[in-house]
Amino acid sequence: MDKDERRAQIAERILEDRYARYVLFPSELFDEYAWNMLLVLFVAKQRGHVLSESGLIAGVNVGTREGQRWLYQLAKDGQIKPRSIRQDVVLTSAAIEKLRKYLDATDVH
Repeated sequence: MDKDERRAQIAERILEDRYARYVLFPSELFDEYAWNMLLVLFVAKQRGHVLSESGLIAGVNVGTREGQRWLYQLAKDGQIKPRSIRQDVVLTSAAIEKLRKYLDATDVH
């Protein structure tokens, strides 16, 4: 298994844990939609999938307007590539490297 595949599996476990938490606790306590978006995009990239704006927003269970605001912030911060509304959402190279470092340091099994 290559390193990015292992990292994607770690990211999936993190997301599964977060989504399980939402079942038990109100989501307002744990809103980190931008972080979820980054993890979902990393997994999608490893799986060879490209996500649309609407697909990503639906995938992290956030409303359209709030999801678009987070996407704007992620682009402004250099985590996703600048794009027009309704274009596919893609991580920047810098964001991919940061996620790799984070996932390598994360102890999730």
